[in-house]
Amino acid sequence: MPWISRTRLAALRAQIERLTEQRDEARMDAAAHLGAAKRTAARNVHLADQAETATVGRLSAALTAETRRADQLQRRLDNALGLDRPDVAAGAGWQARRTDKPKPGPGVKP
Repeated sequence: MPWISRTRLAALRAQIERLTEQRDEARMDAAAHLGAAKRTAARNVHLADQAETATVGRLSAALTAETRRADQLQRRLDNALGLDRPDVAAGAGWQARRTDKPKPGPGVKP
């Protein structure tokens, strides 16, 4: 092993010290950036969940309103066509009780 002068040895030790400090600072910066990235990701997930919940609530309310509206329109149509009369409801099963209903042939399921 060759001999190293004291000044050269001091310069190398100073360089090692500087590089060690740079390494430690880089590690601290990396840890800080990783922590910030994790917090940002968690916040984004939380905000996305809130937005999704709000959207589901809004769509559910819209569906309920449209269902009510469709039911009301159906009732109005039934009334206009006379389908809400009691004699119409009483004859709902007339097809099954028809006397002129053709009998199924052999091999045909009723």
